[in-house]
Amino acid sequence: MPRTAQRSTLATIAMNVIPAYVMPAAMSYASALAVDDHRLAAASVTTIAIPSALAALAVTFAPRGGGRAVRMLLGAVLCAALAFAASLALVHTGLAAPTLFLDAVPSAALGGVITAARTTNRKKES
Repeated sequence: MPRTAQRSTLATIAMNVIPAYVMPAAMSYASALAVDDHRLAAASVTTIAIPSALAALAVTFAPRGGGRAVRMLLGAVLCAALAFAASLALVHTGLAAPTLFLDAVPSAALGGVITAARTTNRKKES
């Protein structure tokens, strides 16, 4: 892969994944401070922000096509399904509490929608 293509790919990842991690973490942490909820504060940087960032990463490299609304819906459904499956595995093995579903699935769906809405329909020409 040429150096410029590598740089472009890293820039695309940074442009989509970093905001998808930082914004949900900041919003949920601010909410946790406002309502004095220690569980929400701890979840804001782990089970809320991480699924959102992973959803953004998945949508960033998903095939393009269809209208913006279709991409947003597919991004939400795909990312929510992946988060549900991962949460189910973690809860079933005892590695996470059942509350993980309430944190991870909506966060992944929201991350998928936001990234799909921000992503253009065209692929860059190399």
